[in-house]
Amino acid sequence: MTNALGTCIIIVDSAENAGHFITFRTFTLVGSPLRIGLLSSYMHRLFPTVFRIIVTACVAAAFGSSALAQSAQRLNEVERSGDSGWIWIVLIVAMLLAGAFLIWRKYQGTSSLLEPSEGRTVSYYNSHESYEMDGLDVDKELEWLRKSKKSKAKASAALGTAARSNTAVHDLPLRRPAAGVDLDTRAFQEKMRKLQYSQLPINSFMNFTPAKLYEPLPLSDDPSLLNAIEQANEEYEEDESIRELALKILTAFRTRNSVDALSQIALYDLSSNLRSKAVSTLTDFDHPSVFEAILLACADPTREVRAAAARGLFRLSFDRADAWKRLMETNDEFRMSHAARAAIESGIAVKSFERLVHEDLKVAYEAFSLVAFMIGAGETAEIFKAVRNHRDERVKFALLHVLKVQKDERTLNELEQLRISGALSPDVAERVEDTIATFEKVMA
Repeated sequence: MTNALGTCIIIVDSAENAGHFITFRTFTLVGSPLRIGLLSSYMHRLFPTVFRIIVTACVAAAFGSSALAQSAQRLNEVERSGDSGWIWIVLIVAMLLAGAFLIWRKYQGTSSLLEPSEGRTVSYYNSHESYEMDGLDVDKELEWLRKSKKSKAKASAALGTAARSNTAVHDLPLRRPAAGVDLDTRAFQEKMRKLQYSQLPINSFMNFTPAKLYEPLPLSDDPSLLNAIEQANEEYEEDESIRELALKILTAFRTRNSVDALSQIALYDLSSNLRSKAVSTLTDFDHPSVFEAILLACADPTREVRAAAARGLFRLSFDRADAWKRLMETNDEFRMSHAARAAIESGIAVKSFERLVHEDLKVAYEAFSLVAFMIGAGETAEIFKAVRNHRDERVKFALLHVLKVQKDERTLNELEQLRISGALSPDVAERVEDTIATFEKVMA
């Protein structure tokens, strides 16, 4: 059993030692199972060493007994051979004694490891008691560790606060410059924009030239083509699969009558699938005669067809500016109005307004031709809306320039309303006055 200090006490039951407490050398027993387990693992590590010592001692004893037996046999020979035999015996005994001494020394070192020194205690962090190991105060060390963790947590919190404050500082809006400086900057920017606008290609377009001629596609009287044209018409064939087969036959013929049949399918067939395929086929033909059908398909009620038409319109390699001119040269008000509305509904017209101030001559001239076509078709509502509300004054200048070049009398009433509205900037109002003056010169 153990006393309050953890010292091992053994009570002897014999009469001779009855009632006496025999205290062994100070060997502190630890109350918790974890402490006992630690000592057991320590003994387990030392067991191979003790085992080697015992084996070595046994081998040495066997070797010594064998040597002694041989020495007894040679004893008679020693008596006969003289003193040389005794020398060998002395050497063997000396070797045995030296080996025994070395084993004893090694055993003493091992036993000193097994016996804990007096006053040594073991420290465990999972115990509620306070222990010291080699003068180390565990409570103080734990207290220092807690303070260190708290200081680190405070430092990280301070860093997070600093980062948030920096972010807040960066997120603050920039201080606006003084009013005078801001006005000077804006005036300089407007001056540079005007200077840049005067150098744009739009100012070089002073008249509306006729469209270039193109070579028309040939006509074909191939029986299979004529049969496919007849079957592609849904008035004669209600089966969609047969009309689709006829469309594939039409694809093989790049002729004028094939284009006409495909245009009818692209615009009027009940199947959106066939309409989109017809538009794609017309795009692959890539001939000026397909432009109007693809343009009208851009206003199709089905998204699939509109997407195919938009892709096809910008894949065409011929000059689209001439295509707009050809539509205007037809002088067919219905066709022109229908095409202009398709351009407006598909968004092509509004996008072309900003292309008027493009630095590329070809891009700017195509936009110029489209706006001129809209004026010729009488669809000018979007044009005047942009003159009033567009954010870029250069676009307003460009639109007024196209109106000035076209000189369509139907636009004069809208220009007069712009002049008296008072909602325009001085520069735009000045250009409106100049455009109206051009009309007055023509009428005079």
